[in-house]
Amino acid sequence: MFTEIVAVGTKHGIQVYDLRRGTRLAQGAGVSVEGRQGFCLTDTWVAAVNEKKPVCHVYMLNRGDTGAKLVFPFPEEIVCLHAIDGGKYLAAGAKSGRVLIWATASGRLLRAWDAHYGAVTSLASSEGVLLSGGDDAAVHVWGLSQALDQAALGDPAVTPIVSLTEHTMAITALQVAQSGLLSGRGRVYTASRDHTCKQWRLRVEHDGEKYIGKAELLATLLYPATVNDIAVDRSETRVFAATAAGIYQTNLYAYKKASSADIQRDGTELVALGGSSDAVFSENHIQYPSAEASVVAISLSYDGSLLVSAAQPGAVRIWDTASRQCMRTISDKQLGTGVTQLCTRLAPPQLGGPKASVSVGLHRPEVISEQAIAPKLTSISFAPLQRLAQEGGARTTTAFEATVKARLVDSAEDMASFDAMLNVEAPYGQTARADAWLLDSLRPSSGSAEKQIADVLQQMELLQRHHARTRRLNDELYQGAVTEWLSSRQKN
Repeated sequence: MFTEIVAVGTKHGIQVYDLRRGTRLAQGAGVSVEGRQGFCLTDTWVAAVNEKKPVCHVYMLNRGDTGAKLVFPFPEEIVCLHAIDGGKYLAAGAKSGRVLIWATASGRLLRAWDAHYGAVTSLASSEGVLLSGGDDAAVHVWGLSQALDQAALGDPAVTPIVSLTEHTMAITALQVAQSGLLSGRGRVYTASRDHTCKQWRLRVEHDGEKYIGKAELLATLLYPATVNDIAVDRSETRVFAATAAGIYQTNLYAYKKASSADIQRDGTELVALGGSSDAVFSENHIQYPSAEASVVAISLSYDGSLLVSAAQPGAVRIWDTASRQCMRTISDKQLGTGVTQLCTRLAPPQLGGPKASVSVGLHRPEVISEQAIAPKLTSISFAPLQRLAQEGGARTTTAFEATVKARLVDSAEDMASFDAMLNVEAPYGQTARADAWLLDSLRPSSGSAEKQIADVLQQMELLQRHHARTRRLNDELYQGAVTEWLSSRQKN
């Protein structure tokens, strides 16, 4: 039987356990994970956002490695993280409602755009599309090819392929099929604080100029309490919901009396539950009787035979989905502060997983295949994240630049001209002269109305330039301070 791991996010760090034995395999210390999607992991690394400040911690997924290999600031307050395409890209949902995507190998910010009116609470991806859910009760489906198109960077607008807007409260979780999503064979599952979980079918068509998406609501599952998290098996026949009233299992297909006896010998047919206008109520849900009253996170094993749940103040239990009985409780003092997130996946080779990808039929990244025999990975393909600087250097999509080993090529000229403007010997005197010149230019001018309008526009332009210089100076000072702090900490 293949080996699986479960990663648990807590206020004391990230703990990785063997799913079937319950033993701890790895640990990431020094980060406090708060959100339900506060960390993401691949076969080689784990990236987590600290709840106390917008700082990213990156850990190697190795036995015995507890310290972060990389620590650097985020551009803004991040709520959720998601690894795309096996970790080639890192997507983040911000509290401001923006979605940001980086290339992890170079650290370059590929695109950032306004996605929601409230905070982005959940992210998911499949087959070249990214789904985002937010506090505005909407779920948007974005085409990654459009969002990451470098030729379209001059246009700040990124429009979703289709939006799912049937929920009435904030989105708490997303689940998507890993194949056949855009052709209508896969499904999208959205959970919300409005006590419902909805099942959708997406179809995408191309009219020669752009992609047109259509969303069809297939079923609405109504639960007795707020839905905190959901899990769907790979056959998409069962939905598991973690609610404030416990764990519920909903079978999406059931046998009912057939109108014609020719369908089956026993006069029954297999039909799907729900409908766009009908809700599936509590009589169709199967409750786990021994589960806690409030479950915050759940996750399924690869074959759907085991369900992992987490409840406050940190009880992590493993359930048999056939009998709905608790098979094991993971007891660890690190879980006493409370669990916020769960994630299960196949174990990588360095944690006891299969040495070759053919044994499980799954593709693994090159860094894994090259070092599969080694007991421990020694390299990580993850660079500190950077801001996106456009041509000319005068405009950036975000006023952020993390501590990096080398600056971006297209921003070097802009930073060189900015450094030349600084007078190291007398910075305060030069700043005072610049402020005096700015105040002098803001004095009221006499003349016609057209001249006064022209003067106002000129003054606004001067103010914008002054603000840009001040902003860049602040970024430079902050970068130097963080670099010095990190270097001193690494020496210690």
